[in-house]
Amino acid sequence: MDILIIPGFTGYPEEVTFKELGEELQATGHIVTKIAWPHIPDKMSKYSFSETIATARATLNAIESKELIILGFSMGGIIATLLATEFPPKKLGLIVSPYQVGSEYDLAGKYKEWKETGYRKVTSSKFGELSIPFSFIEDAQEYNAIDYIQNVTCPVLFVVGEEDEKVPMSVTRKIFDKANAPKEWCQIPEMEHKYQYQPKVLEEVNKVIVEFIS
Repeated sequence: MDILIIPGFTGYPEEVTFKELGEELQATGHIVTKIAWPHIPDKMSKYSFSETIATARATLNAIESKELIILGFSMGGIIATLLATEFPPKKLGLIVSPYQVGSEYDLAGKYKEWKETGYRKVTSSKFGELSIPFSFIEDAQEYNAIDYIQNVTCPVLFVVGEEDEKVPMSVTRKIFDKANAPKEWCQIPEMEHKYQYQPKVLEEVNKVIVEFIS
């Protein structure tokens, strides 16, 4: 089985989120491919959903697998949902995933300064300080998982954290409600959005994903 992993915003293939998960899946005979969002950290002006979707499409075209599973994490879940309509997988996993980035509410609130200054400073555990252009949000607004999920026909796993403040469960629930059956809702106590810093939670999430794939 080929498994495609799509990290979230400023995520990267070597992240601890995917390390043990990838190793465990490979140990059971799966082929694991992890997407790297292109242009980070050298050409941040091009850092976008569209560029990452193009990279993922090229990867999937090269795989040409009829036994495919797609796993999307956080913002990567939006991309995973879109790709699942183009490259129908056997299963789709969405972990702490929103349905869209840059809502009108966000633009009037937490993203207001980002829009005004034209960029936002974020810190990556791998790349250090990054300047994310507001064009990232403008591009991201073109993609909404709710528009795609109804065209996904495979089983879908939704993993959400009860303590996730970045992507509250109510946000992911909107995708879940629109998804076709069979679908599975896994709600994990004490889980935060950056659960990679919660060893016990990370282990539990990985177990849930592995069991879903199996």
